[in-house]
Amino acid sequence: MHGLPTILVVDDEPDICWALANMLRPIGYAVATAISGAEALALVAGCERPYAVAFVDAKLPDADGLELAAQIRQQSPQTAIVLISGYYYEEDSTVIEGLRQHLIVGFVSKPFDMDQIRLQADRAVEHAPRKGNEADDLHSAG
Repeated sequence: MHGLPTILVVDDEPDICWALANMLRPIGYAVATAISGAEALALVAGCERPYAVAFVDAKLPDADGLELAAQIRQQSPQTAIVLISGYYYEEDSTVIEGLRQHLIVGFVSKPFDMDQIRLQADRAVEHAPRKGNEADDLHSAG
């Protein structure tokens, strides 16, 4: 899987991780998953090359999505973050603030469809620097 842009999916629902991975892999992305903020940060810290994109759930049992986005960006400034949520909508002040602060580059509300996910992934990869986007080791949970 060398050479593929790698996407990290962070959601406490394993079925969401599975669904996103199965939407993204067929269109040319390698995908790693985490079911908690702590696991996501460990994957980011342990990854030899930065993730191109991280889809981060806005509400995790152990982390707030925007706070986690800030922590991921601190460890890996090259990683573009797309917030996903069943609680917020695109016009929500939390989403607008995340975009304004450049913590996130996009947002997708749940339930989402394949076209939304693919579009956000492609846009986020365009925002990320090209060199060093691929991860050598894929880690998966869920």
